[in-house]
Amino acid sequence: MIPANVLTDAFRNLWDGFVERLPSLVAGLGVLILFYLFSRAVRLLVRRSIARVKAQAHAAQVVSRLVSLAVMVVGVMVSLGVMGINPGALVASLGLVSVGIGFALKDVIENFLAGITIILQRPFIIGDAVRFGDVEGVVEDVRVRDTVIRMYDGRKVFVPNRSLFSGVVINSTVNRRRRLDFRVGIAYRADPARAAGLAAEALQGVRGVLDDPPPLVVVEELGESSVNLRAYFWLDPTTTNPLEVRSEAVTAVKEGLEKEGFSIPYPVVTVQSGT
Repeated sequence: MIPANVLTDAFRNLWDGFVERLPSLVAGLGVLILFYLFSRAVRLLVRRSIARVKAQAHAAQVVSRLVSLAVMVVGVMVSLGVMGINPGALVASLGLVSVGIGFALKDVIENFLAGITIILQRPFIIGDAVRFGDVEGVVEDVRVRDTVIRMYDGRKVFVPNRSLFSGVVINSTVNRRRRLDFRVGIAYRADPARAAGLAAEALQGVRGVLDDPPPLVVVEELGESSVNLRAYFWLDPTTTNPLEVRSEAVTAVKEGLEKEGFSIPYPVVTVQSGT
Protein backbone atom coordinates (compact mmCIF):
# COMPACT_ATOMS: atom_id res chain seq x y z
CA MET A 1 0.00 0.00 0.00
CA ILE A 2 1.31 3.42 -0.96
CA PRO A 3 1.97 5.63 2.05
CA ALA A 4 -0.24 8.68 2.45
CA ASN A 5 2.71 11.07 2.50
CA VAL A 6 3.87 9.80 -0.88
CA LEU A 7 0.44 10.51 -2.44
CA THR A 8 0.35 13.90 -0.76
CA ASP A 9 3.78 14.80 -2.11
CA ALA A 10 2.79 13.61 -5.60
CA PHE A 11 -0.37 15.74 -5.66
CA ARG A 12 1.54 18.69 -4.22
CA ASN A 13 4.21 18.40 -6.92
CA LEU A 14 1.49 18.11 -9.57
CA TRP A 15 -0.28 21.18 -8.25
CA ASP A 16 2.97 23.15 -8.00
CA GLY A 17 3.83 22.21 -11.58
CA PHE A 18 0.36 23.29 -12.71
CA VAL A 19 0.62 26.61 -10.90
CA GLU A 20 4.11 27.15 -12.30
CA ARG A 21 2.90 26.49 -15.86
CA LEU A 22 -0.40 28.31 -15.41
CA PRO A 23 0.84 31.62 -16.91
CA SER A 24 2.11 29.84 -20.02
CA LEU A 25 -1.16 27.87 -20.33
CA VAL A 26 -3.20 31.06 -20.05
CA ALA A 27 -0.93 32.77 -22.57
CA GLY A 28 -1.25 29.84 -24.97
CA LEU A 29 -5.03 29.86 -24.60
CA GLY A 30 -5.05 33.61 -25.27
CA VAL A 31 -2.95 33.10 -28.40
CA LEU A 32 -5.37 30.40 -29.58
CA ILE A 33 -8.35 32.73 -29.06
CA LEU A 34 -6.59 35.51 -31.00
CA PHE A 35 -5.86 33.14 -33.87
CA TYR A 36 -9.49 31.98 -33.85
CA LEU A 37 -10.74 35.56 -34.14
CA PHE A 38 -8.13 36.24 -36.81
CA SER A 39 -9.19 33.14 -38.78
CA ARG A 40 -12.83 34.31 -38.72
CA ALA A 41 -11.80 37.72 -40.03
CA VAL A 42 -9.62 36.14 -42.74
CA ARG A 43 -12.48 33.83 -43.72
CA LEU A 44 -14.87 36.76 -44.16
CA LEU A 45 -12.25 38.78 -46.06
CA VAL A 46 -11.44 35.91 -48.44
CA ARG A 47 -15.13 35.22 -49.12
CA ARG A 48 -15.79 38.88 -49.96
CA SER A 49 -12.68 39.08 -52.13
CA ILE A 50 -13.69 36.01 -54.13
CA ALA A 51 -17.25 37.29 -54.43
CA ARG A 52 -15.93 40.43 -56.15
CA VAL A 53 -14.67 38.32 -59.04
CA LYS A 54 -18.17 36.79 -59.38
CA ALA A 55 -17.11 33.30 -58.41
CA GLN A 56 -19.69 30.70 -57.45
CA ALA A 57 -20.89 31.14 -53.87
CA HIS A 58 -19.93 27.66 -52.72
CA ALA A 59 -16.46 27.94 -54.23
CA ALA A 60 -15.90 31.11 -52.22
CA GLN A 61 -17.25 29.37 -49.12
CA VAL A 62 -14.94 26.36 -49.46
CA VAL A 63 -11.82 28.44 -50.17
CA SER A 64 -12.54 30.72 -47.23
CA ARG A 65 -13.04 27.72 -44.94
CA LEU A 66 -9.77 26.14 -46.05
CA VAL A 67 -7.86 29.38 -45.47
CA SER A 68 -9.50 29.73 -42.06
CA LEU A 69 -8.54 26.14 -41.21
CA ALA A 70 -4.94 26.77 -42.23
CA VAL A 71 -4.81 29.82 -39.96
CA MET A 72 -6.20 27.76 -37.07
CA VAL A 73 -3.60 25.02 -37.60
CA VAL A 74 -0.85 27.65 -37.35
CA GLY A 75 -2.57 29.06 -34.27
CA VAL A 76 -2.66 25.67 -32.56
CA MET A 77 1.05 25.14 -33.25
CA VAL A 78 1.97 28.57 -31.90
CA SER A 79 -0.21 28.18 -28.81
CA LEU A 80 1.33 24.79 -28.05
CA GLY A 81 4.77 26.35 -28.29
CA VAL A 82 3.74 29.13 -25.90
CA MET A 83 2.45 26.49 -23.46
CA GLY A 84 5.85 24.79 -23.54
CA ILE A 85 4.75 21.79 -25.59
CA ASN A 86 6.90 20.74 -28.54
CA PRO A 87 4.49 20.55 -31.52
CA GLY A 88 6.94 18.44 -33.56
CA ALA A 89 7.27 15.82 -30.85
CA LEU A 90 3.50 15.78 -30.39
CA VAL A 91 2.89 15.25 -34.10
CA ALA A 92 5.51 12.48 -34.20
CA SER A 93 3.94 10.72 -31.23
CA LEU A 94 0.55 10.88 -32.92
CA GLY A 95 1.88 9.50 -36.22
CA LEU A 96 0.62 5.97 -35.76
CA VAL A 97 -2.66 7.21 -34.35
CA SER A 98 -3.16 9.47 -37.36
CA VAL A 99 -2.71 6.49 -39.69
CA GLY A 100 -5.47 4.61 -37.89
CA ILE A 101 -7.71 7.66 -37.93
CA GLY A 102 -7.03 8.06 -41.65
CA PHE A 103 -8.29 4.54 -42.36
CA ALA A 104 -11.31 5.10 -40.13
CA LEU A 105 -12.17 8.38 -41.85
CA LYS A 106 -11.50 7.10 -45.38
CA ASP A 107 -15.10 7.65 -46.52
CA VAL A 108 -15.25 11.09 -44.92
CA ILE A 109 -12.04 12.17 -46.66
CA GLU A 110 -13.21 10.83 -50.01
CA ASN A 111 -16.54 12.66 -49.71
CA PHE A 112 -14.70 15.82 -48.67
CA LEU A 113 -12.39 15.77 -51.70
CA ALA A 114 -15.27 14.90 -54.04
CA GLY A 115 -17.31 17.76 -52.57
CA ILE A 116 -14.51 20.26 -53.19
CA THR A 117 -14.19 19.01 -56.78
CA ILE A 118 -17.95 19.31 -57.36
CA ILE A 119 -18.04 22.81 -55.90
CA LEU A 120 -15.11 23.99 -58.01
CA GLN A 121 -16.16 22.30 -61.27
CA ARG A 122 -19.87 23.17 -60.79
CA PRO A 123 -21.69 20.39 -62.68
CA PHE A 124 -24.72 21.76 -60.83
CA ILE A 125 -25.48 24.61 -58.43
CA ILE A 126 -28.17 25.38 -55.90
CA GLY A 127 -31.57 25.54 -57.57
CA ASP A 128 -30.76 23.18 -60.44
CA ALA A 129 -33.13 20.31 -61.20
CA VAL A 130 -31.08 17.12 -61.27
CA ARG A 131 -31.59 13.37 -61.40
CA PHE A 132 -29.22 10.82 -59.91
CA GLY A 133 -30.45 7.25 -60.18
CA ASP A 134 -33.84 7.10 -58.48
CA VAL A 135 -33.35 10.52 -56.88
CA GLU A 136 -34.83 13.45 -58.80
CA GLY A 137 -35.41 16.94 -57.47
CA VAL A 138 -33.93 20.38 -56.84
CA VAL A 139 -30.47 20.94 -55.34
CA GLU A 140 -30.84 22.76 -52.02
CA ASP A 141 -27.26 22.73 -50.78
CA VAL A 142 -23.84 21.54 -51.91
CA ARG A 143 -21.66 20.81 -48.91
CA VAL A 144 -18.16 19.43 -48.62
CA ARG A 145 -19.44 16.04 -47.46
CA ASP A 146 -22.81 15.59 -49.17
CA THR A 147 -25.34 17.25 -51.46
CA VAL A 148 -28.88 17.97 -50.28
CA ILE A 149 -31.57 17.32 -52.91
CA ARG A 150 -35.23 18.13 -52.27
CA MET A 151 -37.32 15.67 -54.23
CA TYR A 152 -40.51 16.78 -55.91
CA ASP A 153 -42.60 14.97 -53.29
CA GLY A 154 -41.04 17.12 -50.54
CA ARG A 155 -38.56 14.61 -49.15
CA LYS A 156 -34.92 15.58 -48.65
CA VAL A 157 -32.14 13.26 -49.79
CA PHE A 158 -28.55 13.56 -48.58
CA VAL A 159 -26.37 12.07 -51.31
CA PRO A 160 -22.67 11.47 -50.50
CA ASN A 161 -20.49 13.51 -52.82
CA ARG A 162 -18.36 10.48 -53.62
CA SER A 163 -21.40 8.81 -55.22
CA LEU A 164 -22.26 11.94 -57.22
CA PHE A 165 -18.67 12.38 -58.36
CA SER A 166 -18.35 8.81 -59.65
CA GLY A 167 -21.94 8.41 -60.91
CA VAL A 168 -24.07 9.81 -63.73
CA VAL A 169 -25.94 13.01 -62.88
CA ILE A 170 -28.52 14.51 -65.25
CA ASN A 171 -28.84 18.30 -64.97
CA SER A 172 -32.13 19.49 -66.44
CA THR A 173 -31.53 23.19 -65.75
CA VAL A 174 -28.02 24.07 -66.82
CA ASN A 175 -28.82 24.66 -70.53
CA ARG A 176 -32.00 26.69 -69.81
CA ARG A 177 -33.75 24.69 -72.54
CA ARG A 178 -35.46 21.39 -71.99
CA ARG A 179 -37.45 19.35 -74.46
CA LEU A 180 -40.59 17.50 -73.42
CA ASP A 181 -42.83 15.24 -75.46
CA PHE A 182 -46.04 13.26 -75.30
CA ARG A 183 -48.05 10.98 -77.55
CA VAL A 184 -51.58 11.50 -78.88
CA GLY A 185 -53.63 9.14 -81.01
CA ILE A 186 -56.13 9.92 -83.79
CA ALA A 187 -58.52 7.71 -85.72
CA TYR A 188 -57.31 5.87 -88.82
CA ARG A 189 -59.81 7.70 -91.01
CA ALA A 190 -58.44 11.12 -89.94
CA ASP A 191 -55.82 13.13 -91.86
CA PRO A 192 -52.56 12.76 -89.85
CA ALA A 193 -50.78 15.66 -91.57
CA ARG A 194 -53.60 18.09 -90.74
CA ALA A 195 -53.82 16.76 -87.18
CA ALA A 196 -50.07 17.26 -86.71
CA GLY A 197 -50.32 20.84 -87.97
CA LEU A 198 -53.24 21.62 -85.64
CA ALA A 199 -51.42 20.10 -82.67
CA ALA A 200 -48.29 22.17 -83.37
CA GLU A 201 -50.42 25.29 -83.66
CA ALA A 202 -52.10 24.52 -80.34
CA LEU A 203 -48.70 24.10 -78.67
CA GLN A 204 -47.60 27.55 -79.84
CA GLY A 205 -50.33 29.13 -77.74
CA VAL A 206 -49.34 27.43 -74.49
CA ARG A 207 -47.74 29.68 -71.89
CA GLY A 208 -44.16 28.58 -71.24
CA VAL A 209 -43.59 26.82 -74.56
CA LEU A 210 -40.66 28.42 -76.40
CA ASP A 211 -41.01 29.73 -79.95
CA ASP A 212 -37.39 28.84 -80.74
CA PRO A 213 -37.05 25.96 -81.38
CA PRO A 214 -40.69 25.79 -82.48
CA PRO A 215 -42.97 22.92 -81.45
CA LEU A 216 -42.81 19.86 -83.68
CA VAL A 217 -45.47 17.16 -84.14
CA VAL A 218 -44.71 14.08 -86.23
CA VAL A 219 -46.46 10.83 -87.08
CA GLU A 220 -44.76 8.28 -84.86
CA GLU A 221 -46.39 4.94 -85.55
CA LEU A 222 -49.48 3.04 -86.62
CA GLY A 223 -50.97 1.70 -83.42
CA GLU A 224 -53.45 -1.08 -82.87
CA SER A 225 -56.45 1.27 -82.83
CA SER A 226 -55.04 4.69 -83.70
CA VAL A 227 -52.44 6.62 -85.66
CA ASN A 228 -50.07 7.87 -82.98
CA LEU A 229 -48.55 11.34 -83.14
CA ARG A 230 -45.57 12.49 -81.06
CA ALA A 231 -45.54 16.14 -79.96
CA TYR A 232 -42.21 17.81 -79.09
CA PHE A 233 -41.80 21.22 -77.49
CA TRP A 234 -39.17 23.19 -75.58
CA LEU A 235 -39.33 25.21 -72.36
CA ASP A 236 -37.09 27.08 -69.93
CA PRO A 237 -37.01 25.03 -66.69
CA THR A 238 -35.58 27.97 -64.72
CA THR A 239 -38.66 30.15 -65.26
CA THR A 240 -41.46 27.59 -65.66
CA ASN A 241 -42.61 24.39 -64.02
CA PRO A 242 -42.14 21.53 -66.52
CA LEU A 243 -45.01 19.53 -65.03
CA GLU A 244 -47.46 22.42 -65.34
CA VAL A 245 -46.37 23.30 -68.88
CA ARG A 246 -46.68 19.68 -70.00
CA SER A 247 -50.15 19.43 -68.50
CA GLU A 248 -51.28 22.61 -70.28
CA ALA A 249 -49.71 21.40 -73.53
CA VAL A 250 -51.56 18.08 -73.44
CA THR A 251 -54.82 19.87 -72.64
CA ALA A 252 -54.33 22.41 -75.45
CA VAL A 253 -53.64 19.71 -78.05
CA LYS A 254 -56.64 17.65 -76.94
CA GLU A 255 -58.99 20.63 -77.06
CA GLY A 256 -57.53 21.85 -80.36
CA LEU A 257 -58.01 18.48 -82.09
CA GLU A 258 -61.50 17.93 -80.69
CA LYS A 259 -62.53 21.43 -81.77
CA GLU A 260 -61.66 20.54 -85.37
CA GLY A 261 -63.56 17.27 -85.24
CA PHE A 262 -60.70 14.89 -84.46
CA SER A 263 -61.49 12.16 -81.98
CA ILE A 264 -59.06 10.26 -79.81
CA PRO A 265 -60.13 6.62 -80.25
CA TYR A 266 -60.39 4.05 -77.52
CA PRO A 267 -58.62 0.70 -77.91
CA VAL A 268 -60.75 -1.66 -80.00
CA VAL A 269 -61.02 -5.27 -78.93
CA THR A 270 -62.63 -7.80 -81.26
CA VAL A 271 -64.17 -10.84 -79.63
CA GLN A 272 -64.91 -13.80 -81.81
CA SER A 273 -67.17 -16.54 -80.59
CA GLY A 274 -66.13 -20.11 -81.21
CA THR A 275 -68.10 -22.31 -83.58
